[in-house]
Amino acid sequence: MQGKIALEEHFATAATLADSQVFGAHVWNELGPRLTDFQDKRLRLMDASGVEIMIASLNAPAVQAIHDVPRAILVAHEANDHLAAEIAKRPDRFAGFAALPMQDPEAAANELTRCVKELGFVGALVNGFSQTGKPDSALYYDLPQYRPFWKTVADLDVPFYLHPRNPLPGSIPGYEGHNWLLGPNWAFHAETAVHALRLIGAGLFDAHRTCRSSSGISAKAFRPISGASTIATTG
Repeated sequence: MQGKIALEEHFATAATLADSQVFGAHVWNELGPRLTDFQDKRLRLMDASGVEIMIASLNAPAVQAIHDVPRAILVAHEANDHLAAEIAKRPDRFAGFAALPMQDPEAAANELTRCVKELGFVGALVNGFSQTGKPDSALYYDLPQYRPFWKTVADLDVPFYLHPRNPLPGSIPGYEGHNWLLGPNWAFHAETAVHALRLIGAGLFDAHRTCRSSSGISAKAFRPISGASTIATTG
């Protein structure tokens, strides 16, 4: 089928490339160069797969794992500028999701606004919770300090894509010694489902009814717990 639009397609910068190696160490000689390429093999593979437009986004966990807040802000800004430059070369084939420094809700809102209004991006993709101040921290976006950020998302009328990431090492004892549970096998689904349910249970989408959020997990993860979300939002 031709004319497809691909949504969860990553790129990497020099500052974030190493984050992806754990997910593809056995094919890194092929995967690494693909993540930094835009105008050569990426386009050829898109043509071969019938992908007309790719909405590119930064790899994971990238900005969300940078607990030094000023550096997180800088890496997000530089990654978005890099993506905008690549899109400008082939605007008929590429669009962009913004990387956001969610460690600082105000900075994230400002960066999203810049990316949408100045760079022409079509939304944002955030790699799960953010580490802030210290490596073992985890901020989820149902917390009160994020309400102004979500108002910005609603006002800009662009989608927010919640991309999976693994839980912090040691935070879930049941995973210890069972690395096969990590990543797309299980942990991505469970972690992102919990985060999404927290957003729903906090009444976020009641307060900002025009917010559009999606998540990069299988819909199957939500089926057994759909009743829980109903209870959380209705009391």
